[in-house]
Amino acid sequence: MTVRAAPNFDIIARTYRWMEYLTFGRALQRCRTHFLSLLTARRSALVIGDGDGRFLAAFVATNQNLIVDAVDSSRTMLRLLTRRVHVAAPGVHLSTHQTSALTFTPNRTYDLVVTHFFLDCLTQPEVQTLCTRLVPHLKPDALWLISDFRVPDGPLQLPARLLVRALYLAFRILTGLRTTHLPHYAEVLASTGFTRIGSHHSFAGILTSEIWEYTPAMQLPPQRPRNAHIPDPVPDPEPASPSLPEPDPAVFHHEPGSPPPAGAEPTGE
Repeated sequence: MTVRAAPNFDIIARTYRWMEYLTFGRALQRCRTHFLSLLTARRSALVIGDGDGRFLAAFVATNQNLIVDAVDSSRTMLRLLTRRVHVAAPGVHLSTHQTSALTFTPNRTYDLVVTHFFLDCLTQPEVQTLCTRLVPHLKPDALWLISDFRVPDGPLQLPARLLVRALYLAFRILTGLRTTHLPHYAEVLASTGFTRIGSHHSFAGILTSEIWEYTPAMQLPPQRPRNAHIPDPVPDPEPASPSLPEPDPAVFHHEPGSPPPAGAEPTGE
């Protein structure tokens, strides 16, 4: 897959917080932090596209034993993120990586991946590429926390579609983002070993916060060859009795105590 040129979020980095508040109030931040209480046991996190770091600052304030890799294509966003995180938890182990998430190669394993309002910047094939690259670096039972936009069913479907289309147009003008519609990331996650264990919809169903667990298929033990001898796990308690010879059908055998048949010769006993 050809990696597209990354949009330039440096242009809006310093004003993004206020743009978000003017449009959605605190709804997006509440969406990001909805499952925060479930993450206190996590120890190694990959945080992709957290923008100015408001989620990560809230996260490390409650979990200062965390090791974090923060990935973003925007240098300015990473600077804002670093400043906020170090104010919230000065001793946290934070490494920042200014690169595309689609080409980033981790050098550790993670028990948590975080993508808040990031997957909506990717196409369906790009989501598949991201999952394929990250899965080998995830621990069993790792969690993936997602916040994103959605189009709900019902009477709000059309307004939600119009809102999402307007947001894509605005970000294309401001940053050069080329994505035009929401990817179906749930299909990709389910096909790569993830199970959704929690979801919460807000802002009239237009926002979703989801938590997925990595549950790779269990490895089956090696199978025995079909012709291999399998010993009996419960042997016979005693050896079999020796077989007796079959009686000769040409010779009459008289049972003791029974009268001889008519015409039978006396035996002389």
